Amino acid sequence: MKRSEKILLTIFGVLFLVIIGGGAVAMGIKHYMAILEENDGLRTRIIEMNEAIAQGSEWQRRHDWLDKQVPSFTSRQEAPPRLLETIQKEADQLSLNLTDRQFLEPVKTMGPDGLPLEEEGGYFDQASVKVILSKVKEKPLFEWMHKLQAPEGFLGITRLQITPAGEGKTVNVEAEITQFYREKASAKISKANTP
Repeated sequence: MKRSEKILLTIFGVLFLVIIGGGAVAMGIKHYMAILEENDGLRTRIIEMNEAIAQGSEWQRRHDWLDKQVPSFTSRQEAPPRLLETIQKEADQLSLNLTDRQFLEPVKTMGPDGLPLEEEGGYFDQASVKVILSKVKEKPLFEWMHKLQAPEGFLGITRLQITPAGEGKTVNVEAEITQFYREKASAKISKANTP
């Protein structure tokens, strides 16, 4: 081999090592940065988990409060009339006139086959009533809405439409009010063993 060929071969070898080595270094840095990012994510997750564990007693207290406060009804048929009774009582205290009341059936989600999906076991059952108030003053209306949505009542206004009535500060209101509750487990009838 000539001297020029040896120089060219050496230059080619060095250039090859620089290119391959540079690519390997770049890939190594990329993997190193990914590992650092994953470590930061895991560190953050550990911090969040430790905070959640530290707050466990607070969440247990909240769970206990829910268990004590949530209303319970013996059946799905009992909840809507009781909800309407509560709504009417609060409206009467503020001299609001409910012009229309309508029980709403729970919306059933349809599956791809056109059949209703089975109910998911949520924490609360719910009953809804749609009410209409005509030409009511704003102040008593908002007092009524505020009283209805007290945390202890487990009531919520889930849809609200307010339009001006055109007479002073009066409005027409259409509201859907939902009662969240738990259905009591029915008593099981058992057969006594008799000899």
